[in-house]
Amino acid sequence: MADKQNNFPPLPRFIPLKPCFYQDFETDIPDQHRTTTKRLYYLWMLNSITLAVNLIGCLAWMIGGGGAVNFGLAFLWLILFTPCSYVCWFRPIYKAFKTDSSFNFMAFFFTFMAQLVISIIQAVGIPGWGVW
Repeated sequence: MADKQNNFPPLPRFIPLKPCFYQDFETDIPDQHRTTTKRLYYLWMLNSITLAVNLIGCLAWMIGGGGAVNFGLAFLWLILFTPCSYVCWFRPIYKAFKTDSSFNFMAFFFTFMAQLVISIIQAVGIPGWGVW
């Protein structure tokens, strides 16, 4: 593992930050779990894209005369939930399938269900909660 360099998130060379995590589905994840792990990764990307679209929608709503609170909260949700969901539920499931760790499976299910509940609350569209 010492010779493997971190490769996620992929950042352009002109940014002085370096990737924080090593991620390689082909070498780390066993064949029988690779499809599931990749689907969860795509689910994480879909969640992040949805939060970005929500931010754009709240910006358009604010420009059209709506309140700035929704835009501020949408920005907070994007900045908070994108990296936290990666660290708190995708990385545990990645490590769980990589090492067959029951603790990581438990961490995944706990945090994933918490985020699912938050996403359902946001889907209801309560006014003033930062969702468009």
